[in-house]
Amino acid sequence: MANNKNVETGSDVVINNSLGDAQLDSKNTGDPKPSKKQKKKSDKPGIGSRIKTFFKEIFSELKKVNWPTAKKVFSQLGTVLVVVVVFVAIVMAFDSLCGWLLDLLVGGTAA
Repeated sequence: MANNKNVETGSDVVINNSLGDAQLDSKNTGDPKPSKKQKKKSDKPGIGSRIKTFFKEIFSELKKVNWPTAKKVFSQLGTVLVVVVVFVAIVMAFDSLCGWLLDLLVGGTAA
């Protein structure tokens, strides 16, 4: 170890160079990875079991859904249809206005 004077405070600073050559990567952990042969097949359930579990979970979640009543669905459907019709009318009016202005600008009739 070497002692050096800190320029700002004047106190001794200890420098340790003994770890300067050490490799600090995760490859040298000492724990060998288990090979594919060492892994047990029973760690992971079979494909049939996983598919069965998947569908069981789907139906379990669907049972938790708060489904709307038919009255509410038709009420909201009516609202959506009214809004769509209003916007279609607005777009048609704007299109007709733009067409009329284009005819005036060009000075001819569209054939």
